[in-house]
Amino acid sequence: MISLAAPLGRLVLTAAASAGLVKAVSDGRGTAALRRIAVSGAKAGIRTSRAAESGVERARLGLGDIVAQAHDELGESAPVPTAGGDTHAHDHQH
Repeated sequence: MISLAAPLGRLVLTAAASAGLVKAVSDGRGTAALRRIAVSGAKAGIRTSRAAESGVERARLGLGDIVAQAHDELGESAPVPTAGGDTHAHDHQH
């Protein structure tokens, strides 16, 4: 039942927003309403992107710790992380 609650809640919110938009357009306030919706959507996208980037960074750091510990337990020194991930060496220019 809980797994159904989130999609159902989104459906209700989407329907309410759509009804509000239709009413705003019919009242002649459509441009401002569309802009507010676009700005709200952009804000949500920015927040989601930041949260995803933060999660990826935490996962990357955690995995790096695990790999370093595994190297240490094998009696090896862990490879030094490189900036930008450019670890291959070759003769041509980029």
